[in-house]
Amino acid sequence: MPAYPQLPRGDGFRVFIIPDMEGMASAVFNREIVAGNETQAGRSDPQSPFTHPDYWDHFRDLVTKEVNAAIAGARRGGARSFVVNEGHGGNLFGNIYPWDLDTAALLIRGWPKPEVMSTGIDSSFGALVMTGVHAGPHTPGIIAHAYAFDSIIVDGHWLNETGFNALVAGEFGVPIVLASGDNIAMQQAHDQLGPSVITVTTKIAIGSNAGVTFSPAIVRQMLRDSVAEGVRRAMRGQIRPFTLPKPYQVDLVLRRSYPQRMVDAVDALAGSFPGFQKTGDHTYHYVAQNARDIARLFDMIEELALQ
Repeated sequence: MPAYPQLPRGDGFRVFIIPDMEGMASAVFNREIVAGNETQAGRSDPQSPFTHPDYWDHFRDLVTKEVNAAIAGARRGGARSFVVNEGHGGNLFGNIYPWDLDTAALLIRGWPKPEVMSTGIDSSFGALVMTGVHAGPHTPGIIAHAYAFDSIIVDGHWLNETGFNALVAGEFGVPIVLASGDNIAMQQAHDQLGPSVITVTTKIAIGSNAGVTFSPAIVRQMLRDSVAEGVRRAMRGQIRPFTLPKPYQVDLVLRRSYPQRMVDAVDALAGSFPGFQKTGDHTYHYVAQNARDIARLFDMIEELALQ
């Protein structure tokens, strides 16, 4: 399995931030959050329909500002050390403007990363914050999906990307204190993680590419206020990490829209992941000893999907 270096240690209470883009204030179309260079097909097509100035000129700035708002709130709540791991696959996980990011933050960006969104988290962190998240696949949220899957079920619990990354963090004793995104994603956050997680609703979903959105400036203020409260609660031990029984019984449904060559490539991963087996045309079962192994499997499947 690929490894990554230990992150430099910071002083004081430490917060890990995973920003995504689908759930940001005002984002409703893929062209606003996807660069067009993520796949070989996109890179070879100079007229790619996803290469759009909205992404390059506006929404990269928007995700940077949302992360800075989260850091400002965490600092107000008492945190002193911040690590940001780019969680959005657009532009191959290089969306935030590093030169505009709060200078106190370490930034993990680029691709591939051994554990996708959770790469770098460990027990030195006191809280996890996830901004701009989206709802899970085949639900009525805006740009709803979950990695390369139509379904992710762990120990009988349906999980979206928010729930899964909370599980990885929970293994290190790190609680998720806040998630932001559309109303469907926020309801799913409470359904999966319980009432203790603080949520910031950025917009109300009308359909997969439509919504009633709040002002980005108002959302940033809500993030500052809510992350501050989440960090205070975490420092008081009032939010428990999200955990499930081990070994994890993981049932996956690969996106049924994928061509057979993608299915064949995922089938071939069985030799690299003991306990991973095919159970149907697009279905798999994985008995995993820890969530990081599941994240590494997801990373390898993402690499196949982005080829």
